This record gives sequence, C-alpha cells and structure tokens, in this order.
Amino acid sequence: MDKELRAEIVREVRRAMADAFELYQERWVDGRELCKEIGCFSTDWLRRYGYTLPREQIIVNENDTTHKTGWCYPLHRIQRMMREGNLKNIII
Repeated sequence: MDKELRAEIVREVRRAMADAFELYQERWVDGRELCKEIGCFSTDWLRRYGYTLPREQIIVNENDTTHKTGWCYPLHRIQRMMREGNLKNIII
C-alpha cells in the first residue's frame, strides 16, 4: 500500500467517524451553554451573529397562536467547524 492510498483511507475513516459522532452523539445546547462551552462566543455575539452558525428553532402553530422555542445549536458540529477553520472568516 503506497502512502497516498494509506493517507486517503485514514482521511475517509476520520471523516466517517466524525460524521457518526455528530449524527448519534450530537449535543444540542442553548446560547448560554454554547457560550460556556466555547469561550470565544458571548451572548452579545450570538445576538448579533448567531444566524451565521448552524442552529434550529421549533415552531408550533396551534389554531391562531404560534409558539417558538429558543435557538439551539449543535455543539459538536460547531466545534468541528472551528477545528477545521470554517469559522475564521465569516462574511456578512
């Protein structure tokens, strides 16, 4: 096995493991918890730029009333994005 093939196999295994980790063990946290886990985020930063991060909000429409949860963020996915440098230069 040559070095290129070995390196490609290692990359694929790492990617598959990361995907599985994010899929099955993802931890969804609110903004306060995200700020505790990742120190460079502040609640003010999330208020201004949180929409640039992956996040989800549950909206329930019941008759004429709409109920919304707060935003929740996938912690492991955001940590991976930081590790890979995907959050170094956010353009708005």
